[in-house]
This record gives sequence, structure tokens and C-alpha cells, in this order.
Amino acid sequence: MMKFHGAVSQRSAGPTRRDIDTEHQKLVRVAWLYYREDLTQAQIAQQLHVSRPTVARLLERARQAGIVTIDIDTTGVGGLELIDGLREKYQLRDVVIVPQLGEEASAEVTNSRLAVEAAQYMRRFLQPGAVIGVGWGDTVLRTLLALSPSSLSGVTFATITGGIDAYTTKVSGATNNGISDYIRFVPAPLLASSPTIASALRHERAVTSVLEMARTSDAALIGIGGAIASATILHTGVVTEQQIVDYQQRGAVGDILGEWYDQTGTVLAVDLQKVRIGLSIRELRTMKHVVGVAGGIDKLAAIRGALRGGYLHSLITTEDVARGLADA
Repeated sequence: MMKFHGAVSQRSAGPTRRDIDTEHQKLVRVAWLYYREDLTQAQIAQQLHVSRPTVARLLERARQAGIVTIDIDTTGVGGLELIDGLREKYQLRDVVIVPQLGEEASAEVTNSRLAVEAAQYMRRFLQPGAVIGVGWGDTVLRTLLALSPSSLSGVTFATITGGIDAYTTKVSGATNNGISDYIRFVPAPLLASSPTIASALRHERAVTSVLEMARTSDAALIGIGGAIASATILHTGVVTEQQIVDYQQRGAVGDILGEWYDQTGTVLAVDLQKVRIGLSIRELRTMKHVVGVAGGIDKLAAIRGALRGGYLHSLITTEDVARGLADA
């Protein structure tokens, strides 16, 4: 479903905003003619005395600005029985399923498609004054960058753990939607250099204030990593290949927020626990609404373990994982 936001106005808001208002009205007018009046781009170009490529660029800018949004109803993927079955089986509030492409997709493509769906889902929580908790991961990062600028006004994003350079630098340098202006980072790394330093950081007011904001957030978005060779947490340098092997031998199937757990969702007491900065995944159970976004069949065990551990209230995943969860 295509949604159209805005109205064509003839009033100017004043000389200090005239250029901005004129630009906004232009985007609204082009979007209205294309999506509501069903004119072709060529017809709009002729009516507005511009080129057809200009109309195409204006339509794309209208989408990026949040004037036009695209809502796709995915509840029919696999039938309502699949979604209802997963809700009941894992006591979930919402399940969103991204359809299969028909061929095996790369992790990058999978994460990008999940991020688009997650950005659409998270818009329901993005109200002025809202606080959104954020747990690091590739799909979460892509979701943050996919949010429309207009949806961010008055919203605060608070990170749930210390930072991972591969993600924080991309968020800080993001220019497409200005997300860096709305996010509060825990001023510490995910992993401190020693247990002593970690203990000190956990008591720093600058750290605890952000974590408390995340703990009481209106909703939180987290990623789920698998205990597999392609794990993002491995490629970002947070853990080594040998550590992954060690965790697997101890029964690990996945990690959330840098904590590793087995197939029942039980947290494992691994070496990282002593130097990790952030909320524990056990705290997710008591938060208002935790949304997990992860997919790809190689993450099935990790996602199932997270659900069995009760760490999620809602799940956004791929169709192959959804069917695997239903069959388990």
C-alpha cells in the first residue's frame, strides 16, 4: 500500500522558511499527481514544465523525505496459520515475515531486505518523545539508516551496550537521514580491555544514564547473531574464530548484545562476560517491547534459542526461518 503524507498548500510560512516550504510543496505536488492522480512521469513533466528525469528524481526525494511511504502487507506470506502458529508457540506479540526471493540470497541482501521491513515496522513507535533502545548488529544498522528523516523528529535512540566501531562510525557519519542527531551512545566500547576497567565503566554516570534510558525505552530493536563462521560479530573483530569454536563446543547457538546462549536460551558464562559493557539479555524480558530482527536459515538455531529464552516480544525474520521455527 502506498501512503501519501502532506498537503499542497498555497500559504507561505514566512520568508525564513520560504525556500524550504516551496521545495516541500513541489515534492508533495509531484507525489500527489503520480500516486493519487495516476499521471505518468511524462505527463507530470509536461504539466510542470520540467524533464521526465527531474520528475523521477523528485519522486525519489519525496520517498526519502517520508512524504511517500510504502507499506506492504506480509501477513499472507505462508498463510495466516504460520504467523498465528509462531505467535502462539513462542508467545509473541507480532511476527513479520519477509518472503523468499526464490533463490539463495547473500547475507547482505537478506539483511538489507529485513532492514526495510524493520524500518517500516518501527515507524509505529517513532512518536515525539519516544525512546528507542538499540542493540548493535548489521541488520539493526541498516534499519537505522533506512528510517525516513521525517519519522525521527522528537525521537531519542539509546544504545543498549557499549559501541562497536564498525557500527558507531557509520551511524555517526550518516548523512542520508541525520540519525546521528537523535542517538545517544553508551560512551564505552562493548568490550573493555580488562575486568577492572569494565567494572569502573559500569559505574560511570555517563554510561549508566544511557543504559537506564534504554532499559525503560518504549521499544527496542536488537539483532541476533549465530555461532557460525560467517557471524558478523566475528568479522567486526569483537571475537576471534577460536572463540567461536570454543563457544560452539560449550553449546552456544547464538549471541544477543554480546552474550552467548545455548539452544534453550540459557546464557553461557564465557570469558567476555567479565569485560562486557551493557544491559544483560535477561533484562530484555522485562522491557516494554523488544523487537528482534534477524533472518537467513543459518541463523535458525540462534533465533530459536532467543525465542525459547523469552528475550523477544516480536520477531521480524525471513520465510525460511519462519517455517523452520514452525516445524521445530
